[in-house]
Amino acid sequence: GYSGREVRYALMRVHYRAPLNFTFEGMQEARQSLARIDDWVERLRARAAEREEENVERRTQNVERRTEDDRFASALDDDLNISAALAIVFDTIRETNRALDESSINPEAAREWLRWWEEIDQVLAISGESAGVPDDINALAEARAQARLAKEWRKSDELRDQLAALGWEVRDSKEGQKLTRRAGA
Repeated sequence: GYSGREVRYALMRVHYRAPLNFTFEGMQEARQSLARIDDWVERLRARAAEREEENVERRTQNVERRTEDDRFASALDDDLNISAALAIVFDTIRETNRALDESSINPEAAREWLRWWEEIDQVLAISGESAGVPDDINALAEARAQARLAKEWRKSDELRDQLAALGWEVRDSKEGQKLTRRAGA
């Protein structure tokens, strides 16, 4: 099935004067677009949470927030051109992801881009924010982390599968595990 958020995005991305052509392919595209936004927000949050390294010079991407705000507003002012507005969002995602890959966004710039997204999402209302991770899911994730520390790989895999069955994805990285709600779950 599809979440209300995915349906809302699929319906929203069609201009209000154009006929709605509902397809499951369109729903899948909506799911993928929202996953891309969610991944971007998570990357920015991770960078924003980092401390600035001392004695390390880091190129900082200039935050062109005002320009992006103006472009987004202009697109919507142009007969509610949601396609152009969403294109601006995804252009921004592509550019900031590239800068994140190059480590050229410092934590303050990441926080500024998160503030930009919060303002944009006040209009779009497509954020994946929820009440958080339920306690039972957190308990399973913590048990999995402990199993990995104890090198109990089979138990770790079983817990990962349980989490997946409940609609949660676990990604392991050098910083630890990351728990995210699977799209459509």
